[in-house]
Amino acid sequence: MTAGTADAQSSPSIEIHDVERGEGPEIVRHDTAILHYTGRLEEDDTVFDSSRESGEPFALTIGAGQVIPGFERGVTGMREGGKREIVIPPELGYGERGAGNIIPSNATLRFEVEVLEVERAPFSGLDNEELAEKIDEGATIVDIRRPDEWAETGVIEGSHRITAFDEDGELHPDFGRQFTDLVKPDEEVVLICRVGNRTGALARALANGLGYENIYNVTDGIMEWLADDRPVEHDCPEVAETAQC
Repeated sequence: MTAGTADAQSSPSIEIHDVERGEGPEIVRHDTAILHYTGRLEEDDTVFDSSRESGEPFALTIGAGQVIPGFERGVTGMREGGKREIVIPPELGYGERGAGNIIPSNATLRFEVEVLEVERAPFSGLDNEELAEKIDEGATIVDIRRPDEWAETGVIEGSHRITAFDEDGELHPDFGRQFTDLVKPDEEVVLICRVGNRTGALARALANGLGYENIYNVTDGIMEWLADDRPVEHDCPEVAETAQC
């Protein structure tokens, strides 16, 4: 099972049937679910993929783009110990292209999923209200986007601008030095990007790899901030990317 892109122009939906709800923590965005799954073609019940056959559970980090959209949507909200059947339309699966000789074009898929463990993300998520509180408290905010993205949307006043990834998704060679010069591992820091995916991955790496203990991710990024009609600055200093706006 690999990531895929929905082909539909509308908003198709998945079907969810809970077999057992589970009593453990609920899976939310950026958590990692350790799970077993079996994938079948809805048309003839053919098994096309199964973690149980390999004997190795699958680790799925929600929001990381590891799998087809319908599978990620279907797993989100499950609880540890829960079992669920998820029926995914082709628009949220492999669409018209299918997947090799295994999954035909426009196939509806059915997954049986069991969540064995939920690993919480090693950072905290912030919505707009919580971000506004952090701003009022004077927290260090780092906008990790590229200069063209800052120019397009503006940035939150007081943000430090440090580009983390280039257009190809590669880590910027200066990011590590610039970030660690600005923020120490025991200090509080808020990361923001466009929609929260890049900062989610980066926050995980900084927490696990460099020991940052008080790191926050703006869950839905600056686009949700703008959608909520929150203020941004467009007239920031241009002398350096790291200049504080």
